[in-house]
Parts: sequence; C-alpha cells; structure tokens
Amino acid sequence: MTGTDGLIKTLDFQLDIQSDNQSLLNDATIEARRVYNKTIRLAKEGTDWDPISTRLEDDSDLVKNTTQRIVVKALGAMENYYEYDDYGKPSHTKDSTYPLRANFTEGYNLSLTDDGDVAFRISAKPYNHVKGILEGSDAHLDLLKTALTSDEWKVSTSETLWCNGEPELHVNVTNTEQTVRDKQNSRTVVGVDVNEDNVALTALSEDGVEDSLVIDFPEIKFERHRYFTIRKRVQNAGEGQHPRHAGRA
Repeated sequence: MTGTDGLIKTLDFQLDIQSDNQSLLNDATIEARRVYNKTIRLAKEGTDWDPISTRLEDDSDLVKNTTQRIVVKALGAMENYYEYDDYGKPSHTKDSTYPLRANFTEGYNLSLTDDGDVAFRISAKPYNHVKGILEGSDAHLDLLKTALTSDEWKVSTSETLWCNGEPELHVNVTNTEQTVRDKQNSRTVVGVDVNEDNVALTALSEDGVEDSLVIDFPEIKFERHRYFTIRKRVQNAGEGQHPRHAGRA
C-alpha cells in the first residue's frame, strides 16, 4: 500500500495585539530558545530522551504544552543529525528567539468574533495570555475560518514567532478529505529558492525538470512595508482607527 499523509497547509498571520502585553511574547520566545538549547545539550550529553520533556516542563516558565512541543522539535533535530551520518549538528548555544509551538486549544486558541474577524489567545506563559485579532491575506483568513467551522479542515499546531520585528502566528490546518504521498513514496519533489526579489520553484521527477515557476514580489514587499508603516504611525499617534482600514479610500 502506498503511504499517504494528510494535506497540510501553513497559514501565516500578523498579530493585532489588544491585550497590551506584546513584551510577554518576546520574553516567552527567549524562554523557548532556552528550552530548545537545554534539550539539545542534554541529548548531546547522552541523557535518556524520554524523561527530558517532563524534566523541562517543571523547569521552564512556559505552559506545559508549549514546552512539550519545543522538546519534540529539538529531539527531532537530533534524530535528523544521527540519521544523516552526523551531518548538521544542532547548536545549543544560540541566543536568538525561538518560536512558541503549541497544539490548538492547549497552547493557543482561535475563535470567530461577531464582526467576522478571527480572535486569538496565545498562552505565552502560565496564566498569562496574549489576546487580539489576526490579520492577513483574505485567502488565508477565509481558509482558517473554514477550518474553524467545517469538518473538511481541522486546525492543529501553530508557531508564534517574530518576523522583521513583528509578531506573527503560523497556523497549520489539515484537510481531512485529501491526502498526499509520504516522503518515502513521493515521485516529485519541489525545490524552493528564495531570492531578494522573487521566489523560484522547480518540480523535479526521475525524468528531470517537470516545471518551474518564478514569483516576483517587489510589489508585495512594498505593500507589506507600507502596511506596517501605517500601523506603526497609528499606534504611535494613539488613534482608534484600525490599521487594516488605514489608507483606504
């Protein structure tokens, strides 16, 4: 039987934080890096992997679910290191922030508002939540709303992270009615090359290059920069206008 996996899409959103505690996210992502580093260090020292998660759950200043997901990610990196003949050894000394990983309804939650927006609640630390409204493309918002209200899609894990100095939430949704081949049985792979002005994609099979596509995004970068500039100006001015509607005719 050919192996298959559920069709998963990752949707990215910017966070309009309305609980006035954005700094809590920064503190939590720094703590997440400490948990990741300590997991890698313990694994390198030969510690039994099974009790690492329980040990760090008691030691970290994160909710239990988030700690568990970070430990799983770190140990997965160690597994890949050993699988590929000790190539790409994970570092345990980085001091940058690390994404908050969480399961839906455990480390974070999403809900529809009466205004048709998607509200988020992220458990950054025990009994401390960051709340607000998700902002993003109409396509991603529409798919997320579908996942929250229908049986065809389901919401699963997420990552809260910093992109260009702004907090974002990346949400994984799974289509329950479609499947894709697992990596051992795949017949085509897609290579992605992210450049300064475009993203190039190439589909490869055993017969060679099947197709390629180049997506230019100077205009997208310009609009994204303009949006964040408007948002910052509105926040600094203390005006009540929602940044999503700023600048519209």
